Amino acid sequence: MFRFLRRERDRQNLSFWKMLLLILTVGVIVLKAASAEAHTKGISLSRYGLVDMSWTGNVIYSNYSDYANDFPQLRPYIGGALSQGLVLKSFDMSITQDLYQFPAKAALFLAFGQDSAAIEEGFFLFHKMPLNTQLKVGQFRAQFGKLNQYHDHEWPFANPPMITTVLASDDGFKILGAEFTWQPPIDHAVEFALDIGRRDTLGVFKAKPDPVDSEENNNKNMFGIGKVTYYLDLTDASSFETGATYAQGGNNSIPGNNDQDRIVGIDFTYKYKPAPFDPFVRWTTELFQDNRDLGYLGLQDDTLKGLYSEVDYRMTYHWGLGGRFDYVKGDVEPDDPALGDVARTRYTAGVRYFLNPVTRVNLQYDHLPSSGGVPTAYVVMLQLNVGGGTVTPGVGKFYTLW
Repeated sequence: MFRFLRRERDRQNLSFWKMLLLILTVGVIVLKAASAEAHTKGISLSRYGLVDMSWTGNVIYSNYSDYANDFPQLRPYIGGALSQGLVLKSFDMSITQDLYQFPAKAALFLAFGQDSAAIEEGFFLFHKMPLNTQLKVGQFRAQFGKLNQYHDHEWPFANPPMITTVLASDDGFKILGAEFTWQPPIDHAVEFALDIGRRDTLGVFKAKPDPVDSEENNNKNMFGIGKVTYYLDLTDASSFETGATYAQGGNNSIPGNNDQDRIVGIDFTYKYKPAPFDPFVRWTTELFQDNRDLGYLGLQDDTLKGLYSEVDYRMTYHWGLGGRFDYVKGDVEPDDPALGDVARTRYTAGVRYFLNPVTRVNLQYDHLPSSGGVPTAYVVMLQLNVGGGTVTPGVGKFYTLW
């Protein structure tokens, strides 16, 4: 009897160790697939009919040379997204899926701040439509230039360029509506995109005055964006991309007033990457000009313009360098005469250490030369990006090329 019980116990122990070995083997395989060498930055569960979930945290410490007096007239609109000291810039969670037996993908991106929570994006993507077309419906980041299409934890720098901050706040252009894209069947790689919907953003390009929940303001916050993008492979290791953007919409909520904002933009991106896991160089430049009707304020029409050019050099798997020049000129906020007409230049340098494709530490320095009576200012930033989880191919966008 005791020998039987002992044999039964040994069989149970053997089964336990076999199960443990199986779990460890599967764990090693999964961890290897999602390791730092994974080119896709993770694995996908959607192919098995499951839901992909991921998270990212973006924490930034900022130290200003003189926070009380550094470009105060620009702080709400230019480089003012980051407060002095330690800030939880964002904590995002994504829930995505390739819908089972249906030619569509679903995505929900939730954004949490220190004292806020919101839906960053939530949409359905119909990606297998006829004639090389796609349709996106819901709330999403618009095809407004290049950088706007990526979340802040993918940006090369801790803060966005000044001109995009002025036009659409530090959070970028988001719309509630539809996006239609088409790639014509020609030898050249060209994509046409049309976004139509209600803008859900702050910044200059937004109907005034608030609140935005009024019926008149909601109507005036309807706008359209058209973009054409051309892709060209220069060599086996390098490529060039250029895009042209046009956006238009009403800029105030006064009944019967038809004043408009008309924004034109051009972007260029050069990439050099010999092979997967090799060092890379990416050079991106964007220019924008906003032609604004200001009759509702009794002012003459105004032009706000700016540009930025940034270089991202990933030297090794763990180390990267970056540099940026950006400039903005114009009346950043016509509703507030105290802010006035400004012209500001900024130089940015950064060094980054990557623990893995979704975790990095970024040390950044911003230098703003004196201009228009505003003294020289500088900002030192230390940023930590960390994340994990699984991803659904074709839903999220990755700006880092590793």
